[in-house]
Amino acid sequence: MAQALAFLPEIKDENLLVGLNTADDAGVYKLTDDLALVYTVDVFAPIVDDPYTFGMIVAANSISDVYAMGGDPKLALNVVGFPGKGEPKMLGEMLKGAQDKAKQAGVTICGGHTFVSDEIKYGLSVIGYINPNKIITNAGAKPDDVIVLTKPIGVGIIVQAQLLGKKVDEYLTPAIESMTTLNRDASLAMRGLADAATDITGYGLAGHLLEMAQASKVGIEISLSKIPFHNGALDILKSGIAEPGIGMNLGSFADRVDKQGVDETKAMLVFGSETSGGLAIVLPENKLEAFRKKYKLSAPVIGRITKENKGWLRIIP
Repeated sequence: MAQALAFLPEIKDENLLVGLNTADDAGVYKLTDDLALVYTVDVFAPIVDDPYTFGMIVAANSISDVYAMGGDPKLALNVVGFPGKGEPKMLGEMLKGAQDKAKQAGVTICGGHTFVSDEIKYGLSVIGYINPNKIITNAGAKPDDVIVLTKPIGVGIIVQAQLLGKKVDEYLTPAIESMTTLNRDASLAMRGLADAATDITGYGLAGHLLEMAQASKVGIEISLSKIPFHNGALDILKSGIAEPGIGMNLGSFADRVDKQGVDETKAMLVFGSETSGGLAIVLPENKLEAFRKKYKLSAPVIGRITKENKGWLRIIP
């Protein structure tokens, strides 16, 4: 993607506060001194069998980009690819799942666009709002900051096992609960405290933290022993099931990740694609207690920001 974007001319608009330059979760456009729009879109194929559940996951995943910027999501449009001879009830259940989850987030879905596709694809284009002076990007991380993670990783490998027909219900059920949980509470808790943040999706924990390291011009160090993993994810990987996102991400940016001396198999999960993952929130260590008072759920410290190795991610045991 970076190679493709290199062909685009630079966008010159003083009101575009966050654009393509930092690989952030959403774009931000200033309307007034006190108001800016946060705008994002995401589309992907079904990862679970139940259409209603898939719709909920789609909404939580798409809306998360606004939360990651510290914004309040407000409006959305459906973007749907659906087979011409597909079952209308399936489409209806999918749309209803998204609508119900969007309603929980205070988001109104006000229409959308459909197109004929050989396979189902579904996503939302979401608009939110934020004060221009309170934007949280992935470019503000500072040396000695700590990193907290608000959801376990490993969803991708569990979903892949399910798609291959393996019996993984005991692992899939909590993974679905995680994917359908909004990042709203984490977003509210980090406001006024965080220096940077990103949500963890297709590029995996490694890829999104690497983007932050490059945008912030810092190094990032994370500890495998402190990262929360979904139950079953490591066992599934050890059984020989490969999640496509791992190979894609390893091929894309492993050359900028130092993972010497760690468990190679476990480290692979850090490269795995996530869907509706948690927020990786970067904040000064002296603000960690204030964050924990506001955010009551689990959010372990998984690493820190360094002034060494700018633009690199280091994984330690």
